[in-house]
Amino acid sequence: MNELENETIMRVGKGTPTGELLRQYWIPALRSARVEPGRSPVRFRVLGQSFVAWRGADGALGIMDEACPHRGASMAQGIVEADCIRCIYHGWLFSADGHLLEAPTHPATARLDKLPSGARHCYEDGGMVWVWIGDGEPPARPQFAFSGLGDDGIVHATGIVRANWVQMLEGLWDTFHAQILHNRTNRQTFAGTQRLANYFSDKERPNSKMLYDFPDLSVESTEWGLRYQSSDEMKELNYAWIMPWYVHHTVSPDPMDDKAVQIHVPIDDDHTLFWQLMYNRNVPMKPDGFGRKTFGMFPDLNNFRSEYTPENKWLQDRAAQEAGETFTGIATGRGALTILMEDIAIAEGQGWLDRTDESLGATDIVVHRGRKALLDAVESFASGGPALGLAADVSDVEAVFNPKHVQPQQAPVTAG
Repeated sequence: MNELENETIMRVGKGTPTGELLRQYWIPALRSARVEPGRSPVRFRVLGQSFVAWRGADGALGIMDEACPHRGASMAQGIVEADCIRCIYHGWLFSADGHLLEAPTHPATARLDKLPSGARHCYEDGGMVWVWIGDGEPPARPQFAFSGLGDDGIVHATGIVRANWVQMLEGLWDTFHAQILHNRTNRQTFAGTQRLANYFSDKERPNSKMLYDFPDLSVESTEWGLRYQSSDEMKELNYAWIMPWYVHHTVSPDPMDDKAVQIHVPIDDDHTLFWQLMYNRNVPMKPDGFGRKTFGMFPDLNNFRSEYTPENKWLQDRAAQEAGETFTGIATGRGALTILMEDIAIAEGQGWLDRTDESLGATDIVVHRGRKALLDAVESFASGGPALGLAADVSDVEAVFNPKHVQPQQAPVTAG
Protein backbone atom coordinates (compact mmCIF):
# COMPACT_ATOMS: atom_id res chain seq x y z
CA MET A 1 0.00 0.00 0.00
CA ASN A 2 1.40 3.41 -0.95
CA GLU A 3 1.24 6.58 1.15
CA LEU A 4 -1.73 8.07 -0.74
CA GLU A 5 -3.80 4.90 -0.32
CA ASN A 6 -2.90 4.77 3.35
CA GLU A 7 -4.05 8.35 3.89
CA THR A 8 -7.19 7.81 1.82
CA ILE A 9 -8.66 5.00 3.91
CA MET A 10 -7.82 6.65 7.24
CA ARG A 11 -9.12 10.19 6.62
CA VAL A 12 -12.88 10.49 7.24
CA GLY A 13 -13.59 14.22 7.52
CA LYS A 14 -16.15 16.02 5.39
CA GLY A 15 -14.83 16.44 1.84
CA THR A 16 -12.40 13.53 2.00
CA PRO A 17 -13.03 10.64 -0.42
CA THR A 18 -13.65 8.07 2.32
CA GLY A 19 -15.55 10.54 4.48
CA GLU A 20 -17.98 11.33 1.67
CA LEU A 21 -18.62 7.63 1.07
CA LEU A 22 -19.21 6.90 4.76
CA ARG A 23 -21.76 9.72 4.95
CA GLN A 24 -24.05 7.68 2.70
CA TYR A 25 -24.73 5.13 5.47
CA TRP A 26 -26.84 5.21 8.62
CA ILE A 27 -24.49 5.44 11.60
CA PRO A 28 -24.97 3.69 14.98
CA ALA A 29 -23.86 6.65 17.07
CA LEU A 30 -24.60 5.87 20.71
CA ARG A 31 -26.55 3.65 23.06
CA SER A 32 -30.15 4.72 23.60
CA ALA A 33 -29.69 4.40 27.37
CA ARG A 34 -27.31 7.36 27.33
CA VAL A 35 -30.07 9.76 26.28
CA GLU A 36 -32.42 10.16 29.24
CA PRO A 37 -35.82 11.91 29.05
CA GLY A 38 -35.69 15.58 30.08
CA ARG A 39 -32.00 15.42 31.03
CA SER A 40 -29.00 17.29 29.68
CA PRO A 41 -28.15 16.87 25.98
CA VAL A 42 -25.54 14.24 25.12
CA ARG A 43 -22.65 15.37 22.96
CA PHE A 44 -21.12 12.93 20.47
CA ARG A 45 -18.92 12.97 17.38
CA VAL A 46 -18.89 10.88 14.23
CA LEU A 47 -16.80 11.35 11.09
CA GLY A 48 -15.16 14.44 12.56
CA GLN A 49 -18.43 16.34 13.17
CA SER A 50 -20.03 17.15 16.52
CA PHE A 51 -23.70 16.62 17.39
CA VAL A 52 -26.03 16.56 20.38
CA ALA A 53 -28.81 14.13 21.17
CA TRP A 54 -31.62 14.79 23.60
CA ARG A 55 -34.86 13.20 24.65
CA GLY A 56 -37.97 15.11 25.62
CA ALA A 57 -40.07 14.27 28.67
CA ASP A 58 -42.34 12.26 26.37
CA GLY A 59 -39.40 10.18 25.17
CA ALA A 60 -39.10 11.79 21.73
CA LEU A 61 -35.50 11.70 20.44
CA GLY A 62 -33.87 14.63 18.69
CA ILE A 63 -30.42 15.02 17.12
CA MET A 64 -28.89 18.20 15.74
CA ASP A 65 -25.51 19.74 15.00
CA GLU A 66 -23.78 20.77 18.20
CA ALA A 67 -23.27 24.29 16.85
CA CYS A 68 -26.48 26.33 17.03
CA PRO A 69 -27.28 27.47 13.48
CA HIS A 70 -27.64 31.07 14.72
CA ARG A 71 -24.12 31.86 15.91
CA GLY A 72 -22.51 28.53 16.72
CA ALA A 73 -23.08 28.28 20.47
CA SER A 74 -22.81 24.73 21.78
CA MET A 75 -26.19 23.06 22.06
CA ALA A 76 -24.57 20.66 24.56
CA GLN A 77 -25.14 23.57 26.96
CA GLY A 78 -28.78 23.82 25.90
CA ILE A 79 -31.87 23.37 28.06
CA VAL A 80 -34.35 20.57 27.38
CA GLU A 81 -37.92 21.88 27.56
CA ALA A 82 -40.75 19.36 27.10
CA ASP A 83 -39.76 17.72 23.78
CA CYS A 84 -37.62 20.69 22.68
CA ILE A 85 -34.14 22.06 23.25
CA ARG A 86 -33.33 25.76 23.76
CA CYS A 87 -30.02 27.48 23.08
CA ILE A 88 -28.83 29.39 26.14
CA TYR A 89 -27.12 32.09 24.05
CA HIS A 90 -30.08 33.73 22.26
CA GLY A 91 -32.97 31.42 23.10
CA TRP A 92 -33.55 29.67 19.79
CA LEU A 93 -35.90 26.74 20.43
CA PHE A 94 -35.84 23.51 18.40
CA SER A 95 -38.30 20.63 18.46
CA ALA A 96 -37.25 16.97 18.52
CA ASP A 97 -38.76 16.51 15.05
CA GLY A 98 -36.37 19.08 13.60
CA HIS A 99 -38.28 22.38 13.51
CA LEU A 100 -37.19 25.82 14.71
CA LEU A 101 -40.05 27.05 16.91
CA GLU A 102 -38.71 30.28 18.43
CA ALA A 103 -36.01 32.77 17.45
CA PRO A 104 -36.03 35.80 19.77
CA THR A 105 -33.40 37.43 17.55
CA HIS A 106 -36.00 37.81 14.76
CA PRO A 107 -39.28 39.75 14.58
CA ALA A 108 -42.56 37.93 15.24
CA THR A 109 -43.35 38.01 11.52
CA ALA A 110 -40.15 36.12 10.55
CA ARG A 111 -40.56 32.89 8.60
CA LEU A 112 -38.82 30.51 10.98
CA ASP A 113 -39.28 27.62 8.55
CA LYS A 114 -36.83 29.40 6.24
CA LEU A 115 -34.09 29.37 8.87
CA PRO A 116 -31.81 26.33 9.37
CA SER A 117 -32.44 24.04 12.31
CA GLY A 118 -29.34 21.84 12.24
CA ALA A 119 -31.61 18.80 12.68
CA ARG A 120 -30.48 15.32 11.66
CA HIS A 121 -32.50 12.28 10.67
CA CYS A 122 -32.44 9.64 13.41
CA TYR A 123 -34.20 6.56 14.71
CA GLU A 124 -33.75 3.88 17.39
CA ASP A 125 -33.49 0.14 16.99
CA GLY A 126 -32.17 -2.52 19.36
CA GLY A 127 -31.32 0.05 22.03
CA MET A 128 -29.09 1.91 19.56
CA VAL A 129 -29.41 5.47 18.26
CA TRP A 130 -28.90 5.68 14.49
CA VAL A 131 -28.19 8.97 12.72
CA TRP A 132 -27.74 9.96 9.10
CA ILE A 133 -25.48 12.95 8.43
CA GLY A 134 -25.35 12.95 4.64
CA ASP A 135 -26.95 15.60 2.44
CA GLY A 136 -30.57 15.34 1.32
CA GLU A 137 -32.93 12.50 2.21
CA PRO A 138 -31.50 9.36 3.84
CA PRO A 139 -31.62 5.88 2.33
CA ALA A 140 -33.82 3.10 3.70
CA ARG A 141 -32.98 1.96 7.20
CA PRO A 142 -30.60 -1.01 7.14
CA GLN A 143 -31.85 -4.43 8.17
CA PHE A 144 -29.24 -6.67 9.77
CA ALA A 145 -29.55 -10.08 11.43
CA PHE A 146 -29.74 -8.18 14.74
CA SER A 147 -32.28 -5.55 13.64
CA GLY A 148 -35.68 -5.33 15.31
CA LEU A 149 -34.74 -7.34 18.39
CA GLY A 150 -36.05 -6.40 21.83
CA ASP A 151 -34.24 -6.39 25.16
CA ASP A 152 -34.39 -10.19 25.39
CA GLY A 153 -32.58 -10.58 22.08
CA ILE A 154 -29.73 -8.07 22.03
CA VAL A 155 -27.08 -6.64 24.35
CA HIS A 156 -24.22 -4.27 23.58
CA ALA A 157 -21.53 -2.04 25.00
CA THR A 158 -19.42 0.79 23.63
CA GLY A 159 -15.98 2.21 24.21
CA ILE A 160 -13.79 4.86 22.61
CA VAL A 161 -10.54 3.63 21.07
CA ARG A 162 -7.65 6.01 20.45
CA ALA A 163 -6.87 4.56 17.04
CA ASN A 164 -8.08 4.89 13.47
CA TRP A 165 -11.19 2.93 12.51
CA VAL A 166 -9.40 0.90 9.81
CA GLN A 167 -6.89 -0.40 12.34
CA MET A 168 -9.81 -1.86 14.32
CA LEU A 169 -11.32 -3.40 11.20
CA GLU A 170 -7.98 -4.96 10.31
CA GLY A 171 -7.90 -6.66 13.71
CA LEU A 172 -11.04 -8.54 12.68
CA TRP A 173 -9.86 -9.24 9.13
CA ASP A 174 -6.71 -10.71 10.71
CA THR A 175 -8.30 -13.86 12.16
CA PHE A 176 -4.98 -15.61 12.82
CA HIS A 177 -4.03 -13.22 15.62
CA ALA A 178 -6.53 -15.00 17.91
CA GLN A 179 -4.22 -18.04 17.85
CA ILE A 180 -1.42 -15.95 19.37
CA LEU A 181 -2.65 -12.78 21.07
CA HIS A 182 -5.75 -14.42 22.58
CA ASN A 183 -4.36 -17.96 22.89
CA ARG A 184 -4.15 -18.07 26.68
CA THR A 185 -7.14 -15.79 27.19
CA ASN A 186 -9.36 -17.99 25.03
CA ARG A 187 -8.38 -21.04 27.06
CA GLN A 188 -9.09 -19.31 30.37
CA THR A 189 -12.26 -17.49 29.33
CA PHE A 190 -14.03 -20.34 27.57
CA ALA A 191 -12.92 -23.29 29.70
CA GLY A 192 -15.66 -25.92 29.79
CA THR A 193 -17.55 -24.61 26.75
CA GLN A 194 -18.26 -26.00 23.30
CA ARG A 195 -16.22 -23.14 21.87
CA LEU A 196 -12.98 -24.20 23.54
CA ALA A 197 -13.61 -27.91 23.02
CA ASN A 198 -13.70 -27.30 19.27
CA TYR A 199 -11.16 -24.48 18.94
CA PHE A 200 -7.58 -25.72 19.51
CA SER A 201 -5.98 -28.95 18.32
CA ASP A 202 -3.12 -28.52 20.84
CA LYS A 203 -0.61 -29.99 18.42
CA GLU A 204 2.95 -28.76 18.76
CA ARG A 205 4.14 -26.50 15.96
CA PRO A 206 7.64 -26.82 14.48
CA ASN A 207 10.12 -24.28 15.83
CA SER A 208 7.62 -22.88 18.32
CA LYS A 209 7.00 -23.13 22.03
CA MET A 210 3.36 -22.17 21.50
CA LEU A 211 0.43 -24.47 20.77
CA TYR A 212 -1.50 -23.02 17.86
CA ASP A 213 -3.12 -24.05 14.59
CA PHE A 214 -1.96 -22.64 11.25
CA PRO A 215 -5.01 -21.91 9.05
CA ASP A 216 -5.95 -22.09 5.43
CA LEU A 217 -7.54 -18.73 4.57
CA SER A 218 -9.91 -17.78 1.79
CA VAL A 219 -11.86 -14.64 0.94
CA GLU A 220 -14.51 -13.67 -1.58
CA SER A 221 -16.07 -10.36 -2.58
CA THR A 222 -19.81 -9.82 -2.18
CA GLU A 223 -22.27 -7.09 -3.07
CA TRP A 224 -21.99 -5.81 0.51
CA GLY A 225 -18.34 -6.39 1.42
CA LEU A 226 -16.39 -9.60 2.06
CA ARG A 227 -16.97 -13.15 3.22
CA TYR A 228 -13.84 -14.80 4.54
CA GLN A 229 -12.98 -18.14 6.05
CA SER A 230 -10.34 -19.58 8.35
CA SER A 231 -9.96 -23.35 8.31
CA ASP A 232 -7.61 -25.44 10.46
CA GLU A 233 -7.45 -28.93 11.96
CA MET A 234 -10.28 -28.31 14.42
CA LYS A 235 -12.70 -25.88 12.84
CA GLU A 236 -13.89 -23.75 9.97
CA LEU A 237 -14.77 -20.18 10.91
CA ASN A 238 -16.80 -18.05 8.50
CA TYR A 239 -16.82 -14.26 8.95
CA ALA A 240 -18.62 -11.42 7.21
CA TRP A 241 -17.55 -7.80 6.79
CA ILE A 242 -20.54 -5.66 5.83
CA MET A 243 -19.62 -2.27 4.44
CA PRO A 244 -18.60 -0.05 6.00
CA TRP A 245 -17.95 -1.00 9.68
CA TYR A 246 -19.80 -4.19 10.63
CA VAL A 247 -18.05 -7.54 11.20
CA HIS A 248 -19.91 -10.69 12.20
CA HIS A 249 -17.46 -12.89 14.11
CA THR A 250 -17.79 -16.38 15.54
CA VAL A 251 -18.53 -17.32 19.14
CA SER A 252 -19.86 -20.87 19.44
CA PRO A 253 -20.39 -23.93 17.23
CA ASP A 254 -23.95 -24.27 18.57
CA PRO A 255 -26.23 -22.51 16.03
CA MET A 256 -28.70 -21.68 18.81
CA ASP A 257 -26.10 -19.85 20.92
CA ASP A 258 -25.75 -16.07 20.99
CA LYS A 259 -23.94 -14.54 18.01
CA ALA A 260 -21.55 -11.59 17.88
CA VAL A 261 -20.91 -8.46 15.85
CA GLN A 262 -18.30 -5.74 16.21
CA ILE A 263 -18.91 -2.28 14.81
CA HIS A 264 -16.15 0.31 14.41
CA VAL A 265 -17.49 3.81 13.68
CA PRO A 266 -14.94 6.57 13.04
CA ILE A 267 -15.30 9.39 15.56
CA ASP A 268 -12.55 11.23 13.69
CA ASP A 269 -9.26 10.26 12.09
CA ASP A 270 -7.72 9.28 15.43
CA HIS A 271 -10.60 7.85 17.47
CA THR A 272 -13.10 5.05 16.95
CA LEU A 273 -16.42 4.21 18.57
CA PHE A 274 -16.15 0.49 19.32
CA TRP A 275 -19.42 -1.46 19.61
CA GLN A 276 -19.38 -5.03 20.90
CA LEU A 277 -22.81 -6.47 20.22
CA MET A 278 -24.30 -9.90 20.89
CA TYR A 279 -27.71 -11.09 19.84
CA ASN A 280 -29.95 -14.13 19.51
CA ARG A 281 -32.84 -14.15 17.07
CA ASN A 282 -33.67 -17.82 17.74
CA VAL A 283 -34.41 -17.87 21.48
CA PRO A 284 -34.41 -15.31 24.32
CA MET A 285 -30.88 -14.66 25.58
CA LYS A 286 -30.14 -16.78 28.65
CA PRO A 287 -28.70 -15.24 31.85
CA ASP A 288 -25.76 -17.68 31.64
CA GLY A 289 -25.41 -17.46 27.84
CA PHE A 290 -22.48 -15.89 26.00
CA GLY A 291 -24.09 -12.47 25.67
CA ARG A 292 -25.33 -11.73 29.17
CA LYS A 293 -22.38 -13.48 30.80
CA THR A 294 -19.97 -11.45 28.68
CA PHE A 295 -21.55 -8.09 29.38
CA GLY A 296 -21.92 -8.90 33.06
CA MET A 297 -18.13 -8.50 33.23
CA PHE A 298 -18.25 -4.94 31.88
CA PRO A 299 -18.09 -2.15 34.52
CA ASP A 300 -19.90 0.38 32.30
CA LEU A 301 -21.78 -0.54 29.12
CA ASN A 302 -21.40 3.04 27.84
CA ASN A 303 -17.62 2.94 28.24
CA PHE A 304 -16.41 -0.60 28.81
CA ARG A 305 -12.70 0.30 28.67
CA SER A 306 -12.72 3.20 31.14
CA GLU A 307 -10.22 1.53 33.51
CA TYR A 308 -7.69 0.72 30.80
CA THR A 309 -5.76 3.53 29.10
CA PRO A 310 -2.49 4.02 27.25
CA GLU A 311 -1.33 6.11 30.21
CA ASN A 312 -1.57 3.15 32.61
CA LYS A 313 -0.38 0.72 29.90
CA TRP A 314 -3.81 -0.93 29.81
CA LEU A 315 -3.06 -2.22 33.35
CA GLN A 316 -0.62 -4.72 31.92
CA ASP A 317 0.42 -7.08 34.73
CA ARG A 318 4.06 -7.87 34.04
CA ALA A 319 4.42 -9.99 37.18
CA ALA A 320 1.56 -12.29 36.13
CA GLN A 321 3.00 -12.39 32.62
CA GLU A 322 6.45 -13.39 33.85
CA ALA A 323 4.90 -16.03 36.10
CA GLY A 324 3.21 -17.59 33.08
CA GLU A 325 -0.30 -16.88 34.37
CA THR A 326 -1.12 -14.78 31.32
CA PHE A 327 0.36 -14.25 27.88
CA THR A 328 -0.33 -10.54 27.35
CA GLY A 329 -0.81 -9.36 30.94
CA ILE A 330 -3.52 -6.97 29.72
CA ALA A 331 -6.76 -6.63 31.71
CA THR A 332 -6.18 -10.07 33.18
CA GLY A 333 -9.03 -12.16 34.55
CA ARG A 334 -11.86 -10.15 33.00
CA GLY A 335 -13.19 -12.79 30.61
CA ALA A 336 -14.27 -11.52 27.20
CA LEU A 337 -13.35 -7.98 28.29
CA THR A 338 -9.74 -9.14 28.40
CA ILE A 339 -9.95 -10.22 24.76
CA LEU A 340 -11.40 -6.86 23.69
CA MET A 341 -8.76 -4.95 25.64
CA GLU A 342 -5.98 -7.01 24.08
CA ASP A 343 -7.27 -5.93 20.66
CA ILE A 344 -7.60 -2.31 21.72
CA ALA A 345 -4.14 -2.21 23.30
CA ILE A 346 -2.58 -3.47 20.06
CA ALA A 347 -4.39 -0.86 17.94
CA GLU A 348 -3.60 2.01 20.28
CA GLY A 349 0.00 0.89 20.61
CA GLN A 350 0.42 1.05 16.82
CA GLY A 351 -0.14 4.80 16.77
CA TRP A 352 -0.86 6.30 13.34
CA LEU A 353 -0.20 3.19 11.29
CA ASP A 354 2.22 3.48 8.37
CA ARG A 355 1.17 0.66 6.05
CA THR A 356 3.94 1.50 3.57
CA ASP A 357 6.49 -0.13 5.87
CA GLU A 358 4.91 -3.52 6.65
CA SER A 359 6.04 -7.10 6.07
CA LEU A 360 2.82 -8.98 5.36
CA GLY A 361 2.70 -12.77 5.54
CA ALA A 362 0.49 -15.63 4.38
CA THR A 363 -2.00 -15.03 7.19
CA ASP A 364 -2.59 -11.43 6.05
CA ILE A 365 -4.55 -12.22 2.89
CA VAL A 366 -7.86 -10.90 4.28
CA VAL A 367 -6.17 -7.74 5.53
CA HIS A 368 -4.87 -7.15 2.01
CA ARG A 369 -8.24 -7.86 0.40
CA GLY A 370 -10.13 -5.77 2.94
CA ARG A 371 -7.98 -2.73 2.28
CA LYS A 372 -8.38 -3.20 -1.46
CA ALA A 373 -12.15 -3.62 -1.17
CA LEU A 374 -12.40 -0.42 0.85
CA LEU A 375 -10.22 1.53 -1.58
CA ASP A 376 -12.19 0.18 -4.54
CA ALA A 377 -15.48 1.23 -2.87
CA VAL A 378 -14.13 4.75 -2.27
CA GLU A 379 -12.89 5.08 -5.86
CA SER A 380 -16.14 3.73 -7.31
CA PHE A 381 -18.26 6.15 -5.29
CA ALA A 382 -16.01 9.10 -6.14
CA SER A 383 -16.51 8.20 -9.82
CA GLY A 384 -20.30 8.36 -9.50
CA GLY A 385 -21.06 4.75 -8.59
CA PRO A 386 -23.40 3.64 -5.78
CA ALA A 387 -22.20 3.22 -2.21
CA LEU A 388 -21.14 -0.40 -1.76
CA GLY A 389 -23.77 -2.52 -0.06
CA LEU A 390 -26.17 0.34 0.60
CA ALA A 391 -29.09 -1.44 -1.09
CA ALA A 392 -27.97 -5.04 -0.38
CA ASP A 393 -30.04 -7.47 1.65
CA VAL A 394 -27.88 -8.39 4.67
CA SER A 395 -30.69 -9.47 6.98
CA ASP A 396 -29.48 -13.09 7.03
CA VAL A 397 -25.73 -12.46 6.92
CA GLU A 398 -24.05 -13.95 10.00
CA ALA A 399 -20.83 -15.65 11.11
CA VAL A 400 -20.73 -19.46 11.26
CA PHE A 401 -18.57 -21.75 13.41
CA ASN A 402 -18.29 -25.25 11.86
CA PRO A 403 -16.40 -27.80 13.99
CA LYS A 404 -14.60 -30.50 12.01
CA HIS A 405 -14.53 -33.08 14.79
CA VAL A 406 -17.40 -32.35 17.17
CA GLN A 407 -16.10 -32.54 20.71
CA PRO A 408 -18.34 -32.80 23.79
CA GLN A 409 -18.55 -29.88 26.15
CA GLN A 410 -15.77 -30.13 28.71
CA ALA A 411 -16.32 -30.11 32.43
CA PRO A 412 -15.51 -26.71 33.92
CA VAL A 413 -12.05 -26.45 35.42
CA THR A 414 -12.12 -26.38 39.25
CA ALA A 415 -9.48 -25.48 41.75
CA GLY A 416 -7.78 -28.10 43.91
